[in-house]
Amino acid sequence: MSNSIGGLTLQLVAEESLRTLVPELVPLTEIAVTDFGNYVAERGTTVHTRYASAFSATTFNPADGFVPASATSTDVPVTIADLKYVDVAFSDYEASTLSLERLRRLFFAPIANAVQKSLFDDVLSKVTAANFAEIAYTGATSGFNRVAVANAAKNLTKANLPHIGRKLLLSPDAMGQLVQDPSVAQTFSYGNSDVIQNNSISKNLHGFSVSEYNGFPSSGTAYDEGLNGIASCKEGLVIVTRVPATPTTGGGEQMIVQDPDSKFSFALRYWYNWQAGQHNMSALWLVGSAVGNPHALQRIKFTS
Repeated sequence: MSNSIGGLTLQLVAEESLRTLVPELVPLTEIAVTDFGNYVAERGTTVHTRYASAFSATTFNPADGFVPASATSTDVPVTIADLKYVDVAFSDYEASTLSLERLRRLFFAPIANAVQKSLFDDVLSKVTAANFAEIAYTGATSGFNRVAVANAAKNLTKANLPHIGRKLLLSPDAMGQLVQDPSVAQTFSYGNSDVIQNNSISKNLHGFSVSEYNGFPSSGTAYDEGLNGIASCKEGLVIVTRVPATPTTGGGEQMIVQDPDSKFSFALRYWYNWQAGQHNMSALWLVGSAVGNPHALQRIKFTS
């Protein structure tokens, strides 16, 4: 039988799913070094990346000439530990009446959200006191304000971390508290009304771009520590994704879907289960994450 769902080819489904998913991945690519790719791998594969140690400028002395500094870097091994997937099934009747608009409205957004949350969960599980000792803010929710953001920026600068690419990723509680800071609302109201109209900070705040994320851990160590945000440079976290091999038997079809910008890729599979009388569609990807530079991320903790 033709590999289509209600006449919708897998290629068309892939294009639409990517269009829905890609905007959700932007904050992830801003808080972590991403090694995404469409290479085939399996669980247990280790990928290596590195971050450079800090350099310092030297005054030229004609007697000594140019004396090179050792190019030292730290190896970060990332083990691809898990095969993740999102699977949806349609009855014969649902498949026969499924339009692209209905597929987009009912299924693409939840699938994209599940993929995005899985990737964020993987990297945020690494944000614990054992991995990142520095704290940007700890205290009551009501005390989180612009001053805490300024202190986080100061601490990153004192750690000789770059000014470019700094990111605040905040929980709704943290974001809601920050946009209520009178100094934030008043300052941004002069040139941009997003704080008041859209509850967002579209320009940098003390060198940080700011995003809201409603998925900070609800259990585990990070949750117990009251994690409600991070202030970071990209090199604090590393995430690697690959795609599973194409099945060689069993029928159905698999194609690789890749975002041309971030290179995030996943396998999109379609097959018909004759026993169950269902059309199945799955998105699958392999993922692993690790701590990069432990000084490049600071935790934002709420104690009450």
